[in-house]
Amino acid sequence: MLGERCQVSTSLDDKGRIALPARLRHKINDAGIESLVLTCVDGGIRAFTPDYFAQRVEGPFQDRDPFDPVAQAYFHAVLADAEDCAVDPQGRLRIPNRLRQDAGLDRECVLISVMQWIELWDPARWEATRQQAIHEYARARQQALPAAKG
Repeated sequence: MLGERCQVSTSLDDKGRIALPARLRHKINDAGIESLVLTCVDGGIRAFTPDYFAQRVEGPFQDRDPFDPVAQAYFHAVLADAEDCAVDPQGRLRIPNRLRQDAGLDRECVLISVMQWIELWDPARWEATRQQAIHEYARARQQALPAAKG
């Protein structure tokens, strides 16, 4: 988020909150961001700044026909799940129960910050997702290499 890269193990407190890592907390405070937009995608929760969410997640679909099946699937799968969540003065973010259930988060979780968003994962789901991504990336790189001449 905001160009800060990290991957940390963290845990939800009894109220379903996570404490953001200090580096992210400082970036969020410095930018004057008071809330994040959370949605569950591909088994993990993604958190975006409200401006980024409006521009990059909702924006491309602003002019889509609401009855177009592809647009409707996106509206229902991604946008309908989205929720604005305040970052409290201590840098904690409450994760709505519905999103925690969708992402399989009980207590322990992995927080990653990539590019302009944060992701929260159940540790086992994250490791499976990461391993699959590593495999797919390696396969794509192999396919992109020119054929060896023999």
